[in-house]
Amino acid sequence: MDGLITSELVEPGLWRLADPMGFLAHLVVGEREAALVDTMLGLGDVRSVAEGLAGGRTPRVLLTHRHPDHVGGAYRFDEVMMPAEEDGHWDETERFAAEHRAAGVAADPRLADAPWAISERARPRVTHVAEGDELDLGGLTLRCVALPGHTTGSMGYLCPELGVLLSGDAVTPIMCLCFEESQPISAWRATLDKMEGLPFERFFTGHHRHAFTKADLPSWRAAADFAERDRGIAWHHADVAEWEGTCHLCPCPTADVDSPDFRAVITRGLPAPRRRGTRAPRA
Repeated sequence: MDGLITSELVEPGLWRLADPMGFLAHLVVGEREAALVDTMLGLGDVRSVAEGLAGGRTPRVLLTHRHPDHVGGAYRFDEVMMPAEEDGHWDETERFAAEHRAAGVAADPRLADAPWAISERARPRVTHVAEGDELDLGGLTLRCVALPGHTTGSMGYLCPELGVLLSGDAVTPIMCLCFEESQPISAWRATLDKMEGLPFERFFTGHHRHAFTKADLPSWRAAADFAERDRGIAWHHADVAEWEGTCHLCPCPTADVDSPDFRAVITRGLPAPRRRGTRAPRA
């Protein structure tokens, strides 16, 4: 197996994979087929690792959205599935993925020689999925659930038998609604409400090993409310120069940005400069 990509069994039928940059993917293994939800940045050979965990079977690949830290490894596969709204942005994906990889190499020069799917393989063929589509893996099912906000077409994949929702970046402690393809806070709040009614016990993101539950959703509703009335501060992504926005640091029990209890919302556009002599409004 590829030493660059690590794996751990979350529970019977569900594996978590991590690449050298810390990005995550999830593999659901049924009796007949396996499905890989997201593929990380493409460093290492995610296909070989997934096939090894799936008993030699090549998994079906389901992508939650277009961003490079979720679709970079898709280049290892001949065909993938993703929402139509998220397809057709491969030029952008490749440009931003290169910036991500350059930051990783700067932090760890050994990654310069690591296999990288985007430079080695062609773009995969894409089949589109939509709300309500289901994939029967044999004893386990994955159901497509639209979760807009982070991007217009963000899709989650629900496994009712495991009580698990694989949600990508639809709901994260640092919630990014700052991209051109992001939707306003009102649309994201509707996604939070929708998740409340879905048949899952816990959900996993593309960046956290922590299992979130419906008991966590009220804290994100509070974050949405706070972000709508807070002026915020300017935010610029550490790796991708074009990604910027206004960061709203929401009241929460920790200042540790890596904690699952941290809450921030990043909205589109930089905050307007304050006029000289004016005081910042209270949130």
